[in-house]
This record gives sequence, C-alpha cells and structure tokens, in this order.
Amino acid sequence: MSYDNDALQELCSEIDLLEYASRTMEFKRVNNDSWSAHCSRHIDKTASLFITPTKQLFYCHSCHVGGNIINWLMEFEGLSFNEAVDKVANMAGKDIKNLKTCEALAYYKKIYRCLDCNSGKKNIVEREILPLDSINSFTEEIPIEWIEEGISKEAIRKYEIRIDDKANRIVYPVYDNNFNLIGFKGRTRFKNYKEMRLQKYMNYTKIGTTDFFMGMKQNRESIVKNSKVIIFEGIKSVMKADDYGYDYCLAAETSCLNDEQIKILIQLGIKDVIIGFDSDVELSEITTNKNIKKLKRFCNVYAIRDKHQLLGKKEDKMAPVDKGKEVFETLLEQVVKI
Repeated sequence: MSYDNDALQELCSEIDLLEYASRTMEFKRVNNDSWSAHCSRHIDKTASLFITPTKQLFYCHSCHVGGNIINWLMEFEGLSFNEAVDKVANMAGKDIKNLKTCEALAYYKKIYRCLDCNSGKKNIVEREILPLDSINSFTEEIPIEWIEEGISKEAIRKYEIRIDDKANRIVYPVYDNNFNLIGFKGRTRFKNYKEMRLQKYMNYTKIGTTDFFMGMKQNRESIVKNSKVIIFEGIKSVMKADDYGYDYCLAAETSCLNDEQIKILIQLGIKDVIIGFDSDVELSEITTNKNIKKLKRFCNVYAIRDKHQLLGKKEDKMAPVDKGKEVFETLLEQVVKI
C-alpha cells in the first residue's frame, strides 16, 4: 500500500522524534535546535547522530542515514516501510485507512527498497574500491590555468586536485556516496587537444553508473546543515561557488540528473534544490525532465534562469559562476521555482 504524501508528513509531525529516539539512545543538546548521540549502527567514538526537533528529522554524519520517524523505524528497528507507517499511525492514534493512495509515496517506497538499508535489498554497482593513498600517484601541484580562472589555491586543495605529469592532465578523485574512492577523472591541459585527437575528459578506471555527486565528500555536512544544495554540471563550478562563500554545492557531471542521483537527494532530506546547469540548457529541459518531476514531490526545486543574458550567449555554455560573484548572486536572486 502507498499513501498520500501530505497525510504521511502530517502523521510524522505528530510524533516527537527526539522523545521517541531518546528511549533507546542518550541524546545531548548541541545548540538550540540540535541534539546528538552515538549512532548504534556502527562504532561511533564521536557522537555523529543528530536530531533537529524543529524539523523532526535525524541524520548520521558517519553512516549517512537520515529522515523522519518512519526512516528511523526502518533504519534502527529494521521495520519495512509498511510496518513503520503502521507503527507511527498507532502511536499517533490514527486510522491508517485514512491515508489515501498516492503515486508520490509509491515512488518513496521504491526509493527505500533501493537504498542501502537493513532490508537487504541493495542497488549494487560493481566497481573496484581504491586505496585512499592512490591519489599520491599524482603530483600535488596547483594548476596555474585554474588559478588564472579565479579558483583559489584553498579550493584546489579542498577538492584534492592533482596533476598527472605523464599525461599532462588535471586530475580529481571520484568518491561514491559512502565516500569510497572509486576512481579519478582527468581533464587534458593541452589547448589543442582536438587537433591532437585527445579526449578532453577521461576516467582512469571504470566507474560505471553515476550514482554519486562530485563534491559530496567535502560538502555533505554543509548541505544538510543548510537544508539546501546548488547543483552544477562540473566540479570547477562547485569550486568557484565555494570561493564565493557557497559551500553547499555539488556537481552532477551531467546536465540531466539520473534516477540514482535523485534518490541521493531525497535521502538527504533537504528542503531546497537549486539547479544551476550551464547556460545552453533550456529551462524547459529541466522542467520536463521526469526525474525532476519525481524530486519535486519531496522538496522545493528551483532553476537558475539567465533571462537577461548576464552570462552571454547560450552557445557560450557558461556556468552561473563563470562571470563572477556579483553575477552569480544576481542569478540566485532570480531563480525560478519549478
């Protein structure tokens, strides 16, 4: 059975998540709107499990599970989705029959069947997990051309940018959603790469499905804290935005979010998603995308629209951050809700 989204959210709001969770875990106040505890899902020397009472949400910064009271019951008590809904309804004294069927919650169930949780049903992508020190095979050098584009040395170091001297490529690591190192991407430094018949971008290892976001390892904590994310196409845009003071950004490595990436965004439990693709991507391409339509059922989705051509012509393919901080912030003020 699936349920009406609004009715389910209202049901969850009637249960005090902190009070319920405190029955089995010891929570301590962190600030006015946050409580922490040691997560029982893993060895947790430093309290990494947090509850925000005003939002009725939890999140563990170590094992990266989170959500509402239903998610809590699924993660910490091993209940199925339907069992968790039944239990919450009983605690709230509600008749479960009054929760109407809805496609949105059918998709919600589908997502949690695919996520890596205690149900044992996992969406597995076979790939090699690399040792973290594999990055040391590349030179820890600052690419001068990125400095000339306005990216700071601090951002270059934060996002672990390296140089492949042999292939003359700028290299950056790729992490999966659990922060395992799964490969490296390289961008050629040769300006005449087309004449040389070289690939502009390449993967050093077989990565397969893009079931991750670039920059998640560095920015997940800020994204959850702000309950907001700006999604660009490439990692350079994330780095530029970071330099402007926006550290809740990710790179999709594409201009069309796939189903796996949508699942990740929903799992984060954030309020706002801002799509900041390059200027050649039409707004209609975003609004009609089936995965964006799915995402809208769980959070607010906005798109940056350059209606005054602050970024130049469409064919210039400029990212929203490419014309400087002032232009970027002007575009942010004019986002369109999808």
